[in-house]
Amino acid sequence: MQKEEIFACAQALAGRREDYPFKDDFETAVFRHADTRKWFGIWLAVPRRHFAACGKSAEQAQGAEFCLNVKCPPDLVPLLAEQERGVYPAYHMNRRHWVTVRPSECASDTAVRLLELSFALTVRGAKR
Repeated sequence: MQKEEIFACAQALAGRREDYPFKDDFETAVFRHADTRKWFGIWLAVPRRHFAACGKSAEQAQGAEFCLNVKCPPDLVPLLAEQERGVYPAYHMNRRHWVTVRPSECASDTAVRLLELSFALTVRGAKR
């Protein structure tokens, strides 16, 4: 899955907006609800050592790559990180509620479903 596909999927969700809230950083994008400004995803650079530390990747742990962080139900987070290829405990977010989706490994349909789930979980009035 490529950046363009992820951004197109996010743009297809009604009532969402994307912005770049970090000063002088025009690559890290936040996907949020237009009405509440609540985040449902973030496109950010993740150090490759994060994946090596999770024990699922034997590749060289130097540099960084852009990934997608999305919100998940807490009971689903460990299952996804354990069973889905390209899904890891969240980088730089609460690992109980968020996962990191590595586009270079993750199946497109999995990434899309997780982005849609995150959007649904963070909509105003959503049942927890």
